[in-house]
Amino acid sequence: MVYIASPLRGDYNANIKNAVEYCRLAGERGVLPLAPHIIFSQWCNDTIPEQRAQGLQLGLALLEKADALWVMGEKISEGMRGEIIFAMEHGIPAYHITNPLEPEAYPVSADENQLLSKFDCVYESSRRSYEKQLVVLRHEHLKPEFRTPRNQIWLVTHGPGCRPDYIHSDTIHLRHPVDGDYMAVGRGDVWGVPKPEMLDCIRQAYPEFDAAMQPAAEPDQELCR
Repeated sequence: MVYIASPLRGDYNANIKNAVEYCRLAGERGVLPLAPHIIFSQWCNDTIPEQRAQGLQLGLALLEKADALWVMGEKISEGMRGEIIFAMEHGIPAYHITNPLEPEAYPVSADENQLLSKFDCVYESSRRSYEKQLVVLRHEHLKPEFRTPRNQIWLVTHGPGCRPDYIHSDTIHLRHPVDGDYMAVGRGDVWGVPKPEMLDCIRQAYPEFDAAMQPAAEPDQELCR
């Protein structure tokens, strides 16, 4: 069950229509989509403060029961920020889908484990050097049949894009800790350095990582403070 978060205020009718479309597309990807705009707007008027507050509370109650939060679009409204914070505080996996009209990029895992997102990364680690660090590859850069958390963890070996202040190229070179495969991507194609607790989850979900990741670089201790 996926909670669909998108803007409501502004062009009300267009935003409702967008939420309906996002739910349709998500449903076609095999998930059960629920958008608070479509449900609670039937009796909660967003222009009336008391009813808006009620709608937001009902939305959070619904989000608490969801398996994941999908944040749709580049614009993050005040209500959406509240939903993101709520999800992070309650351990609900959250994904930012910048192009919600492209369902082939939706975060649907190929196995029973939830895909990783930027919310699983150390805060602001994307502003640090990636060299010799484990990073989370954005799921969009994996074919649907290979979209698993196992295939999102990579070790950065080298490349001009390792540093955030790169000049001529943002290329970074990756090696998979288990398979030994190599890949070259842009710096923006990874979310950041995974949180230590997320690496523990990866080791538990995929035992082959436990031994393979021992010699690999752990996240910079400065990033974990």
